Amino acid sequence: MSIKAFIFDLDGTLIDALPDIRANANRALEKLGYDFQMSIAETQPHVGGGAQKLASNVLGKPMDHPDTMAMYHAFADFYEQNPVEFGKMLPGVTETLDAIQGKGLPMCIVTAKPAKARVKVTKALGLDGYMTLALSPEDGFAKKPAPDMLLECCRQMGVDAADTVMVGDTRFDVEAGFAAKCHTVAFAEHGYQDVPTEYAERVVSLPHFTDLLKVLD
Repeated sequence: MSIKAFIFDLDGTLIDALPDIRANANRALEKLGYDFQMSIAETQPHVGGGAQKLASNVLGKPMDHPDTMAMYHAFADFYEQNPVEFGKMLPGVTETLDAIQGKGLPMCIVTAKPAKARVKVTKALGLDGYMTLALSPEDGFAKKPAPDMLLECCRQMGVDAADTVMVGDTRFDVEAGFAAKCHTVAFAEHGYQDVPTEYAERVVSLPHFTDLLKVLD
């Protein structure tokens, strides 16, 4: 069985979005009158589950609490306005995407990033030139770890999930890859979380992003 396509998470996998997430979360906190700001280290654990989960975690309130929703909407508005002030491609990503594209294999992005911000970020960093499709939950799909976005990518790329590699940097990505029954689930070690212990033996760990190309050998 050969690999026919790749699906990537975005933040922490292809790009370093943490400085932008932190800046826009702090703008939201200030706008709403909170008397604290977050450091990079304080922001990092909240990345990967989407903007609403970030707001819930930062405020320590339920996902559907009015304060959480106010923070979520303020953050999303600021992020749409300032999506890529500091963000950049992570090491080895461009080289890897070039190699995959050179082999004629399609690629997609599935991300928890708000859709309008995702469009601006992928365009600004040149990622849209590589991708068949990029999806966010706002496009009408359940968030990872649900496999819905991955399966839609496979449908539009014309491949089976069983012939596809899912690449991410969080538990949500790993579980989505397994739920979709992807051929391989790869974990980018340069991301924002450590590989979940219970999945360590089931994922292909990528100490360097270019190690991803070994799955094609």
